Amino acid sequence: MAIIHYECKRCKKEFDCDVGKIDFNDMQSNNWRPKFEKDIICPNCGKRTFDEVDLTELGQSQLTELYFKDDTKH
Repeated sequence: MAIIHYECKRCKKEFDCDVGKIDFNDMQSNNWRPKFEKDIICPNCGKRTFDEVDLTELGQSQLTELYFKDDTKH
C-alpha cells in the first residue's frame, strides 16, 4: 500500500490516494513515470490519469521516499 498526495488539475482539490504497489523498474520505458497497481481516484472527479493530476510537494516527497526504499529497482 502506497498513499500519495495529489492535486486534481480539474477541480484543484488536494487528496491522498492509495495507489497500491509501485513499480519503479519500468520508468525508463514509461517516460520516467512509475507504474501504479491501482488507479488514481479524485474524490470529486473520479478516476484520473497521471497527466490529470499534479504531485504536491508532499506527494513528491512520498514518492521519492518510496523510490529509495524500493529493493527491486536496478
